[in-house]
Amino acid sequence: MKVNSTKILVVDDEIGYRKVLQNALTERGFLVKTAESGEDALDELKKQEFSIVIIDMKLPGSIDGLELLQRVKGMYNSSVLIMTAYGGIETAVEAMRRGAFNYITKPFNLDEIILNIDRLVAQQKIIEENKYLHSELEKVYGLKKIVGSSREIHKVLDMISRVAFSTATVLITGESGTGKELVARAIHFTGNRKDEKFVVINCATLSENLLESELFGHIKGAFTGAIKDKKGLFEEADGGTLFMDEIGDIPKSVQAKILRVLQEGEFITLGDTVTKKVDVRIIAATNQDLLKGVQEKEFREDLYYRLNVINIKMPPLRERKEDIPLLVKHFIEKYNKKENKQIKGISPEVEKEFYHYNWPGNVRELENIIERAITLTHEDIISVQVILPLVKKEEKDEITGDALFARPYKEARRKAIDSFNIKYITNILSKTNGNVTYAAKESGIERQYLQRMLKRYDIKSRNIIMEED
Repeated sequence: MKVNSTKILVVDDEIGYRKVLQNALTERGFLVKTAESGEDALDELKKQEFSIVIIDMKLPGSIDGLELLQRVKGMYNSSVLIMTAYGGIETAVEAMRRGAFNYITKPFNLDEIILNIDRLVAQQKIIEENKYLHSELEKVYGLKKIVGSSREIHKVLDMISRVAFSTATVLITGESGTGKELVARAIHFTGNRKDEKFVVINCATLSENLLESELFGHIKGAFTGAIKDKKGLFEEADGGTLFMDEIGDIPKSVQAKILRVLQEGEFITLGDTVTKKVDVRIIAATNQDLLKGVQEKEFREDLYYRLNVINIKMPPLRERKEDIPLLVKHFIEKYNKKENKQIKGISPEVEKEFYHYNWPGNVRELENIIERAITLTHEDIISVQVILPLVKKEEKDEITGDALFARPYKEARRKAIDSFNIKYITNILSKTNGNVTYAAKESGIERQYLQRMLKRYDIKSRNIIMEED
């Protein structure tokens, strides 16, 4: 017989029913105790935890079945199954309103009781798995994943703790690689929405039409290629959090629709006429100066102030170099596990090199260097000879070949896309003598989107004709 760790307490004043249930459940491997009154049941519950309590509604003494149910649900984490005579069904239904899982009528069918218990065990297993999953998610994305002891990082951690349980919109600003998405995840998984979805969109990687479709969804036939209905990310994130990375790259036409969601909590799917309501917390991030964008009429002022209710500024690594030793230790532990290595740390020369380096790629760059150094190091200490070539390669604007493929997928993809975009745009503009309108037609890129890319990549030329809209 396979022993089940599930403990069950049977509470019934009739010894016959107690014996039948105890024997039947014990035969199936459950750990069973019995009690003949509400008082005896509470004594047993004080001694040990029971996953399931089976209670007869009619009990002797001052504590009847309904009272016992209330006490069990109020003080313990047990699930309750009610037994009642046929005439007591109305009371049993009331017991279910107060938290009982189900009721069984007497004389009962053993198979029916076993079926209910199996369902309860399966339900409890799912609950426990979810608790474990959420605890693991908090470890992965919670406050503990933001490494550092500097004053700047303490300010960030303090802000996360203060805003996590708020509904306020948060704008995270800072250079690329400073950990803006990590902060957004920490806010979500620390707050009261942690059991709901955390949905991410990078606004810089999509054209205007695709971005609108991704955010708000579309119905079949809304545009060429819309062959079926598609749910948008606002609807997908309903009840949870939508993290909008690179918010500064959103075109004005889409900005107005995002503003409506922030103000009214509603939107209209592309091609539809029905207004949908959503409860979504928006966390946005950017490495751009949005206020400058407002002044240059590129970013809506009303949207800026709606987004910037709470601002968290991520400090660049060069402004918190005292955190480098902790970050190095953290990344060495992380990639030791991944690569099955036992590297203990970095040499004093590497520490000195790290301190004097300017870290243009911030924490992301430090992590990439440590990851590659662990792959290349055969000693238990990372030497300066291993580090220097990696740092020098990081200083180049364009990264190709082995250096590109040594990076994490997301960053390598972003670097490759950026490199391709710069080369492609520069080439097409040279063919059209700098005429942006002709370049847009030649390439099939929307002119407004092309202009945004020119600004993003800081592509400037005397021959580029930047026409006014």
